[in-house]
Amino acid sequence: MKRPALFDQIKKQYHAHSKARRELIAVSNDALSKSKRAIFALHRDDVKHAQELLVQAGKQFGQIESSFKKFSELKEEGAYRAALEEYAEAQLFLGYLASKMIVKIDARASEPSIYLAGLSDATGELVRYATRQVTLGHPEVVAEVEVVVRLVIEFMLDLDLTGYQRNKFDQAKKNLSRLEQMTYDLAIRNQV
Repeated sequence: MKRPALFDQIKKQYHAHSKARRELIAVSNDALSKSKRAIFALHRDDVKHAQELLVQAGKQFGQIESSFKKFSELKEEGAYRAALEEYAEAQLFLGYLASKMIVKIDARASEPSIYLAGLSDATGELVRYATRQVTLGHPEVVAEVEVVVRLVIEFMLDLDLTGYQRNKFDQAKKNLSRLEQMTYDLAIRNQV
């Protein structure tokens, strides 16, 4: 019996999809790495390098998104979504350092589940930033950061989050608790 032509068509589509997926994963992993390195650069006060890395990551997302025209389901690929979460986190942290508030970020990272995960993770970066500022002799930063993290927690409380988002929210609450402990410790030291 002759093989149906449909088999060749399916095989061709399958290989094209697999290739696009592998490329998406590779580029997503690189974009995630750039976002992580941008956060690290921000903690070292190297804003220019962080911005460059985020521009590069943004271009990589543009490259990735061209594959969505042919394979729209790739938007849900885990590596892509993880890279977007890290990108959102880096943009939120950069925005906070520039303005001392939560800022609007790239639309591609503003889809609610991506944004909320990035926002939750950004609270951890804010705690690290506040901790470093205390060691540099700027304890007042803890109170500034605490106000912003508390605002994030209050916002997320209204959402009644579940699953993965709930885990992220719980981490953000722990970050607020760490800031509250730092505030307490600083207050005790000032009384002694």
